[in-house]
Amino acid sequence: MLQLRAKTMPRRTAYALFTAAILGMAAGGCGSDEPRAETPVAAVDLSKLDVGNYDAAPRQLGAVKSLEQARIIEAERLGNFVPAPLDIDPRFTHNNPFVATVFTDPKFALRDSMAVDRFAEAAPDFVAGFQSYGRTEEDNRGIDLMNTVLIFPDEQKATDAAAALERVDHEANDRNTAVAIPKYPAAQAHWQPNKQSIGSWYATGKFVVYTWIYDYLKVYLEKVDLPAMLTLVEKSLDTVVPSIAKFSPTPPGKLMDLQIDLDGMLNRTIARPKEDSWLNPPGAFNARTALHFVNDPPATLRYLETAGADRYASNGVELYRARDAGAAATLQKDMGGLNKRFKSSAAPANLPAATCHEYIGRTTMAIRFYCSVSYDRYTAFSASHQLLDAQQRISAEYMLLVNTK
Repeated sequence: MLQLRAKTMPRRTAYALFTAAILGMAAGGCGSDEPRAETPVAAVDLSKLDVGNYDAAPRQLGAVKSLEQARIIEAERLGNFVPAPLDIDPRFTHNNPFVATVFTDPKFALRDSMAVDRFAEAAPDFVAGFQSYGRTEEDNRGIDLMNTVLIFPDEQKATDAAAALERVDHEANDRNTAVAIPKYPAAQAHWQPNKQSIGSWYATGKFVVYTWIYDYLKVYLEKVDLPAMLTLVEKSLDTVVPSIAKFSPTPPGKLMDLQIDLDGMLNRTIARPKEDSWLNPPGAFNARTALHFVNDPPATLRYLETAGADRYASNGVELYRARDAGAAATLQKDMGGLNKRFKSSAAPANLPAATCHEYIGRTTMAIRFYCSVSYDRYTAFSASHQLLDAQQRISAEYMLLVNTK
């Protein structure tokens, strides 16, 4: 299952603290049909690898350099505790590649689901957010479920923000009508009686959970079913609330002590070129958190569990840490294998362990070329519109993995 990526739009603001890149999303849900000979991999002469302008020198990222960067790292830490929609309801098997997941500026993440022009007024103490988004259908033919978790400095500010955010969104449309969430009476919610859509804001601890549901099919058929929406909101909160309760937000005075990396994962990834398009900042996570960033969460979850993967990072490449070297090689084969939407391309020169493929499917805005390689416990995937660039990225990443202790 090759790592299919859709090109995303550039996001400036706080994300300019990081080097820009491509958001990685696993594709397809198919295993590899490509036969692979089980032969020993020849020793690689690193001096003969073509890494282009990519820096393959080991580095240590250390602590955050600014408050904005600290807020982004805090959002990424939170992400490890936000359930994927698949964990809430097995119907939600697809993702939305054009929704920001890690954010400090709500206008890029929330503008399509709520009024954000008065967000600063309603939530002046907002720290950072992580957004989970799932669909029952690949296109706009089913139900969308979004959970956005917002961090605040204390419980009172979270409670105040939940009420204020619902109010300003409610006031943005005179057709909105307040509605109660029976199992969560403290939730603030509204819907439009003629539309199968609902928004709910629920304060829990130092968090506000914003749950948004939109049923494209019922809207198209001009049908409404409020009980069904209320049941799904409750089911969602039943999963999200106890999970995020396990996360301890960093005290405001300690944010500048946060470390950028997690278990050396970002240290082991090449940096993103400034020319890349991107949606989410580079980050290091628990492996399962990758489900928020991939197109096919069910298949990805199977591959990660088979490989015993425990860490994931996104930067100039996508990097996973598996149980051992054998599991990493299996993960490369599972996630980087051929299916009917890809054909083989030339591997990087002097790197026989790597494989490259070209996307020939019909997905619009998809990146064209993909390469993968494994080394020790690590499996890396690169993507680019140019084959040479994809080859150079994976070559540089291999060199970095070898050189990083």
